[in-house]
Amino acid sequence: MGIVSEVIQTTIIRIIKPLIKVLLRNGIAYGTFADIARKVYVDTGFEEARRQGQKQTVSNVSILTGINRKEVKRLKEALAFDTDNSLRKFNRIVRVIAGWQHDEEFLGKDHEPRDLLLEGNKGSFASLVKKYSGDMPVVAMLNALIDSGNIKVIDNGNIQMINPNYLPTTDSDKKLNILGIDTAELIQTIDHNINVKKPDEAWFQRKASNTQVRIDALAKIKQRINKKAQLLLEDIDAAFSENEADDEQESVAVSLGIYFTQKKQNSEKESS
Repeated sequence: MGIVSEVIQTTIIRIIKPLIKVLLRNGIAYGTFADIARKVYVDTGFEEARRQGQKQTVSNVSILTGINRKEVKRLKEALAFDTDNSLRKFNRIVRVIAGWQHDEEFLGKDHEPRDLLLEGNKGSFASLVKKYSGDMPVVAMLNALIDSGNIKVIDNGNIQMINPNYLPTTDSDKKLNILGIDTAELIQTIDHNINVKKPDEAWFQRKASNTQVRIDALAKIKQRINKKAQLLLEDIDAAFSENEADDEQESVAVSLGIYFTQKKQNSEKESS
């Protein structure tokens, strides 16, 4: 191993240790992880060479990544991972749920999401999916939202929203997709803020933490967090929906995430 600063080593360990726990639980051996990492290193190496104004050659990427030229050439020609596909599907599902909550076409007189007919040109589940998910099939969206516990088909055949928050409950693959999407977004935010030149160009990144919270107070604190965080996210989601562009060329994808975590006082010492 080359000379790597202690800070970088510690950062790498902190990032990949929880990821490796997930990989081991899902039967992913080191060799598979290493193959994926080499491919991502090479693909990102070509992107970084372009960003730095360098020629996107096998030799330059070999120098940048430390991977030999023959391997760089092989990996460059290998099929790219379609990481955008799961992100597009996730975003479409979230957009459908948000549209149901904020679009007058799908709200009742009380301005709450109303039960929807499955088919219909306007105000139906089919029209909701068509309006907010692009080309995702109606049946695929219906099954995805039933599986995640967001909707149910009631006795009269209408579709009813029973949970406005998308978090898959039965499909581990969907949960793993969210792990990849949300973790990547957080790292991208931190990376942006590390490299940003002007303070007003930084993205919002804050954290409240305390190392000595009473265990018997956690239940009430979690209830407070859940309530306040949900209200904030619903408010932000409404602002996003009110400012959507019709033309994709004039739009940008944005996210705001909130998370809660807890650990034992000595967990970090034990893992080092």
